[in-house]
Amino acid sequence: MKKIFLSVAVLTAGMMFTSCNQDLLDIEQKATSSTENFYKTDADAESAVTAMYATYIGEIGGTEGIWNAYIMGLNYSADDVFAAGGDINDHADFRILNEMRYDPSSGPIGTLYNHIYKSIYSANLVINYFGETADTPAKRKAVAEAKVMRAWAHMLAAQVYYQPPIVDHLITTDKPTNAESQKAIFDFCVKDCEEAMGDLPERQGPNDKEGAWRVTKGFAQFVAGKAALFAGDNAKAASLLKPLVESSNYALVPGERFRDLFHVEGDGCEEKIFEFNYTTNTAIGGTWGGSIQRGRWMVANVLNWRGDDIQGGGKSPLICSTGGWGGGSINQDFAHKMLDNDGDSYRRKATFLTSDEFFYDETLCGWKSDATKKTRAEKEFDPDRGITKSAGSFSRSDVMEVKMMCHPNDVDLSVGDNCNNTNLCIARLGEAYLLYAEACLASGNSAEALKYVNKIQQRAGSKTISSSVDLQTIQDEKEYELWFEGCRWFDIVRWGIAKQCYDKVLDNIPLQWDEYFQSGGSKPHKLVYKIHHPFADAGIKLEFVAGKNEYWPIPQTVIEINDQMHQVRGWANN
Repeated sequence: MKKIFLSVAVLTAGMMFTSCNQDLLDIEQKATSSTENFYKTDADAESAVTAMYATYIGEIGGTEGIWNAYIMGLNYSADDVFAAGGDINDHADFRILNEMRYDPSSGPIGTLYNHIYKSIYSANLVINYFGETADTPAKRKAVAEAKVMRAWAHMLAAQVYYQPPIVDHLITTDKPTNAESQKAIFDFCVKDCEEAMGDLPERQGPNDKEGAWRVTKGFAQFVAGKAALFAGDNAKAASLLKPLVESSNYALVPGERFRDLFHVEGDGCEEKIFEFNYTTNTAIGGTWGGSIQRGRWMVANVLNWRGDDIQGGGKSPLICSTGGWGGGSINQDFAHKMLDNDGDSYRRKATFLTSDEFFYDETLCGWKSDATKKTRAEKEFDPDRGITKSAGSFSRSDVMEVKMMCHPNDVDLSVGDNCNNTNLCIARLGEAYLLYAEACLASGNSAEALKYVNKIQQRAGSKTISSSVDLQTIQDEKEYELWFEGCRWFDIVRWGIAKQCYDKVLDNIPLQWDEYFQSGGSKPHKLVYKIHHPFADAGIKLEFVAGKNEYWPIPQTVIEINDQMHQVRGWANN
């Protein structure tokens, strides 16, 4: 196993390893028996695939310092999210993603790469030791699950790094090399999933929670269909996704439950195709490893509303589990566009609140002082609610995002009121509908595309129900439906509109005030904002460079340790 450990170091360059994660790579040290004796039985296969899932949860879904490389990295790279916080210097290590100020040596660039390939390694362990000797259904199922998880991780790697390695085996002495092309990676993902489908079970109906927590044929169809779409094979994508969207094993949740999709109430629900199942287990690494890290404690802190900007003294809004650091705010231009499109839809209210809803709607937000302040007039001049920061809340506007904020029901109070135990959704039917609609439209079947776009709009409760569909319709619906779900960055790159989208928002930062406190209490509570340009004022030019910033570079440490790897696109000269 020493050779394998060294080759993983070559692949990931040992970036940001914790001591416990290093130990996990050396299977001989952790196993109770040798590899020659372990990978034999159905029980061994189940144990191995369980370890693989645990690796994915820890590497992709777990806490990484004050952030998470997957959750924050993917969403902070989108044009409809601001890297908010206390001020422009807050959370600087991942603000750089939002402002196109990263390079091959930047921490988040290396961290996510490291996590992706350690996850792939865990899948390859299962495939390597059971793939050729899978003589029972249980063993074949374990291999199939590992192949789909390997495919998903490779698809993610290609979306982020453009041309990273395809690692389809346990490397010993050979060094990974760049894939032949990005399309070759997507094609590999499709092939892995198609090979796996015959050995995977279907989800056992929409109430089968475990069918959302383990790889099923439905998730294989999702990954294969999405990879085919990104490869530009629209007909193939439509054919792979069609049985999934028509399956009776899944269903869109009704509009009134749209909010639940992002909170514990929606864990394992009928719309979930695959998600990481979080459980508090203090026996795994003590409180930090078993509870805080697995429960994304720091991510909850980042994404909760800024506690020191909001009226303190125990008078904070009831919707928020606790005061946080105010990251991940919604771009106001997108929010206003969605408000115009959706109106008072279930989807819009589950994504962000208007100023009136934030201050005065007890159902959507709620303040502790609502117990005594019953009328609108009383609430308008209530000193026990509102935004108090006199310098203005950084990167916030006249709306307040709520979609990914940690709600009181999401937390395990035995750990803390900021430990988010909500499962991390990787694939849901709402996205599958829109992927399928796009594939159908591109294949010339606009009627089928419109059918599934309308299903999304009707479930959302949107005031806009399209009578025809084009690519712009699908682009807009994907942004409304999937805000802060790790899709937007990849989509605008794939559609070739990334530069025009980013050029509108770079350095276009809002500052938020509450008119009540700004006026010294003479005006009612209302969120207002102004746009400022701190980088331009400091003489710093933020720029999205076409042909370069669509993707992250291969981490510099990987290039330095592995002479078979090289940068591509605009990063080649860095």
